[in-house]
Amino acid sequence: MTWEDFTDRYSGDGRIRLAAFHTKPAGHDMIDCQATLAVADDLLSLHATATGPVGAMTSILHDIGAPVAIVALRQRRTDNAFATYLLCEHNGTQRWAYGTGTTGDDANVNALVAGANRLHG
Repeated sequence: MTWEDFTDRYSGDGRIRLAAFHTKPAGHDMIDCQATLAVADDLLSLHATATGPVGAMTSILHDIGAPVAIVALRQRRTDNAFATYLLCEHNGTQRWAYGTGTTGDDANVNALVAGANRLHG
């Protein structure tokens, strides 16, 4: 499998596309997350409060009808980015997904969206 084939399969575009994701501190060790998602032809602005970006994105994906559970997470730091590999599950079906980002949190969120697409695409 070529690298292009790998990225197309495990992190390629799908029905759910992340346009923006921002976090800010909230009280009691929580964060407020604001996400803009394109779902099919709809542009949605969604909000969640959680203990971290992965929890917030998991909640947001649940809210749009694309729930995902993380079974396994692997992350690597490259020279100038992070790569995350997630084993995601929904209703007994498991799929690997891949995401990259300038931070570990960005890579995790991008991999989670890829996982939702692989499971609900």
